[in-house]
Amino acid sequence: MLVTEKKNTTDIFIFLPVLAVCIDLFTPYLIWKGILPAALRWGSHAALAAMILISIFRMLSFDLFPYSFWVIVFISGFWSYVAVGHGQGIVPTIWGVWLLFQFPFVYLFMYLQPKPSHNFPEILRNFCLSVLGLELLTQLLQFAFGVTPGDDLSGLFGKNGTGNAVLFNILVCCLFLGHWVASRKWQGLLMALSMGMLSSVLGEMKLFPAAILVVGIVAAFLYAVKYHAPGKMLIYLSLIFITLIVFVSLYNFLVPGAEESPLQTYITNPARLLAYLNRAESFNRGGTIYSDIGRGYAVWLGWNSLQKDPVTFLFGYGIGTRSESQSLGTAGVALKSGNLGLSVGTSLLVMMQEMGVVGLVVLASSWLWILISLAHDIRKYPEAPSLGFRYALFFFSSLWPLWLWYAITWTMRVPMLVYWFSMGCVFAESRLAQKQIRNQNRRKIVAGVQDATTISY
Repeated sequence: MLVTEKKNTTDIFIFLPVLAVCIDLFTPYLIWKGILPAALRWGSHAALAAMILISIFRMLSFDLFPYSFWVIVFISGFWSYVAVGHGQGIVPTIWGVWLLFQFPFVYLFMYLQPKPSHNFPEILRNFCLSVLGLELLTQLLQFAFGVTPGDDLSGLFGKNGTGNAVLFNILVCCLFLGHWVASRKWQGLLMALSMGMLSSVLGEMKLFPAAILVVGIVAAFLYAVKYHAPGKMLIYLSLIFITLIVFVSLYNFLVPGAEESPLQTYITNPARLLAYLNRAESFNRGGTIYSDIGRGYAVWLGWNSLQKDPVTFLFGYGIGTRSESQSLGTAGVALKSGNLGLSVGTSLLVMMQEMGVVGLVVLASSWLWILISLAHDIRKYPEAPSLGFRYALFFFSSLWPLWLWYAITWTMRVPMLVYWFSMGCVFAESRLAQKQIRNQNRRKIVAGVQDATTISY
């Protein structure tokens, strides 16, 4: 009797993360220019909420509750209790939980996929490269119409969107660096580096060259080890340094004021770099006080705010206490009690102040688990279709301390959606591979028992 496998219709829900990415990618510029209503961006949040509900139903129906789910439950419950203990209301606390775990739930949604697509890595690489090209084209048009390089010259990412843009640029470069290490194919990498470099110059994104230097050195080393080609490692490192030199030259040529203060002065003049990192400037916008603070100042502020008492030092002020939503009209108690106004700062500041030293240890442990798991799967599944993706995610994930220190990267929508979506896919592939191995071993045991029974008769 021929038994046909029943197709699982839950795969139709894959449109939800695609919808979220499209909304967050193609609406910011149009909302900024008043062409679309700002409320439209909540469509992405609705898609994420639907993914969370589907993930919970899948865990119940599959009787599969990953460890990552219980980590989310523990952090949400415990640090919400801490926030309420500091006098925070329910709405800002729930908003804080949402901000912290909306994208990790995208990981769970993809991890629980019944059967991820085998050609997913190629599809996503091509999609991201196309988006990067469209982003660069939009920036070039902005530049041609007189937009000055800086926060507003961010193309599709809209007003003050350079943080999102540079993180997306680096993520795309990581995708193709991983693909290059896994397959030796360099054409896509050359395109990603070239477009990412020019896009970052136009947006005055200083993070790009630093991140590419670190990731490029790691990728070149792994390439040399994998293919026993130390000579080629020197060639590729030279190409990376040439890319950085071109970046600095273009930056100094295109960015206003760079003639008087070239980009390299941030390295040759440590005092200037420290002044930039430790700045704290307040301004009034519509009667509300905001502050623009440097990354170094954000770390100092977070650490000093924890010195209130031993309990606060260990556990912080609670989840959501340094989060705010202008649309919902909510702000955490740590924001309201500070003298900087509604200045969220950086993701590292948010996590430090909300979760304390114990919370940072929990998050650091999760980060190390991700790196170890990716490295383990790279060695265990060397022929897997997503090998290049595992390399790419290892490169990007290894720099999480830098991303958190740099800006509010944890909630940057497009790069985080792509990142957590990809993480869920590669770990789902590992889960299904392990399940297949267990089933094969079980069949071998059953077959062995049947053979022994036949012999005994």
